[in-house]
Amino acid sequence: MIDREYIVNAFSCLGEMIQAFLNGKESNPAIEKAIDCSCIDNYWFTNSNILRALDAVVRKMLDNRKLNDWVNRYPFDVAGTQRTGLIMAGNIPLVGFHDLLCVLMSGNIAVIKPSSKDRYLIKTLCGILPEKFPLLSERIVFTDTKPQNVNIIIATGSNNSARYFRAEYKDIPLLSRKNRYSLAVIDGSESSSELEALGDDIFSYFGLGCRNVSNMFIPQNYDWNMFFEAIKKYSDVIKHQGYNDCFRYQKALSELSGEEYFTNGFVIIRKNSPAFSSIASINYTIYEDIEQVKTFLSEQKDKIQCVVTKTACSDKPTSFGHTQTPELTDYADGVDTMKFLAQ
Repeated sequence: MIDREYIVNAFSCLGEMIQAFLNGKESNPAIEKAIDCSCIDNYWFTNSNILRALDAVVRKMLDNRKLNDWVNRYPFDVAGTQRTGLIMAGNIPLVGFHDLLCVLMSGNIAVIKPSSKDRYLIKTLCGILPEKFPLLSERIVFTDTKPQNVNIIIATGSNNSARYFRAEYKDIPLLSRKNRYSLAVIDGSESSSELEALGDDIFSYFGLGCRNVSNMFIPQNYDWNMFFEAIKKYSDVIKHQGYNDCFRYQKALSELSGEEYFTNGFVIIRKNSPAFSSIASINYTIYEDIEQVKTFLSEQKDKIQCVVTKTACSDKPTSFGHTQTPELTDYADGVDTMKFLAQ
């Protein structure tokens, strides 16, 4: 019988194995092949971004103490009879890993439909787990089509796909993740190191994640020079052909429309209402007082993933530089996945 300690130990062991690979202490042909195949299959998945994602998973999700502190707050289904469908996204590497972790840690069976954009990494890691913990082979199932014969489902996609998921799985509990965006609230007192860290929140994974900052609230008469100076280190993003194409497209679009914008050569800055911003561009809004920002955040809470700030505008602010390194308890869309699975 599989108990929680068995699963915790399995994931801790996986973390140690990945860490040894990242540190260069041990080779791992399976992981190396998965990285190579992913880079070929999805040109947004660069070697450095995949290694970054693996490092974040190890540090934030696979530490034995962190795992035990987290899972002991929740019940565990010893029988493991609940088949849980997982329809994963593929915008950034291993974005569905936390959902997989939740399903297995809650004692359930994961029926996984990986994204066609990220099919190698998750399959490889799931293939490594049963090598030392063979009982887990019964708890992980992959499918190339929509999950069938499931009791509950977690589906990540867009606002449009959410409507499809609701119709397709209308008779079972569904946790559907839709479009969200993240923003930063600046008050002008940020240090250069904080603004540099904000650059990481903006440009990591080329800004493709919903946790990437794509909108900014700034005070009146904000001096952009300090911000531009702080984010210079991320200028290499423009060397990526896909990002470069997006940058040139957004620049041309602004010029043709007569829209006011400015740029530092690798990101377009536009005065616009906070919204789902395009790659290589940032929308900014000027605020007069912090209460104005608080009102906006309250009204738009169902569309916002992260708020990066050191002001008092948010009840759950994210520190500068940490949007793409979520903790185990930083549930997507603010919905506790473990509680959802316990129903």
